[in-house]
Amino acid sequence: MKTAALVLCALAAAALPALAGTREDVLSSAVRCGGIANDRAWLDCYYGAAQPMRAQLGLIPAPAAQTRLVPGGGTAPMPAAHIPAPAAPRQSDGGLFSNFFGGNILANNVGASAVTFDKRGFFTITLANGEVWRQEQGDSSFADRHRPAPRTRVTIRQGALGSANLKIQGDNNVYKVRRLR
Repeated sequence: MKTAALVLCALAAAALPALAGTREDVLSSAVRCGGIANDRAWLDCYYGAAQPMRAQLGLIPAPAAQTRLVPGGGTAPMPAAHIPAPAAPRQSDGGLFSNFFGGNILANNVGASAVTFDKRGFFTITLANGEVWRQEQGDSSFADRHRPAPRTRVTIRQGALGSANLKIQGDNNVYKVRRLR
């Protein structure tokens, strides 16, 4: 019975495509995140573990705060002293269901330090607090290219189902954005 089970496992393993190189590295690192008890820290570690694939695909690098969480080399989980405390909750005026329906204030009347536009007219905005937000490519609104960044103030609210909505002071449009860092 044991022999049959071993043969069956060997055949199943042989039938699966082999994971090699970068994928194998990412999976190996992700497994080492499993010993982290804090859900937010575990998720950040998991994202950090994917950094080799992000680099291979030419994507924006994972933040250092995420890649530092990936335990190096061994299978031991990262010591609890190195796991950051969960972030303080954001200001909310949306009530009990705001996490699902949106409404949480992510940035309130924050100045911009830089605004750039891609060739299609979508913007990337760097806020005075260091956060960087990019307009979603599917958005149908376009911001004024001539507004100087130092005079631009924005409020960002959590939208429904994890989206984010950016409102520029003095502009009637609401822009769909995602946070880059």
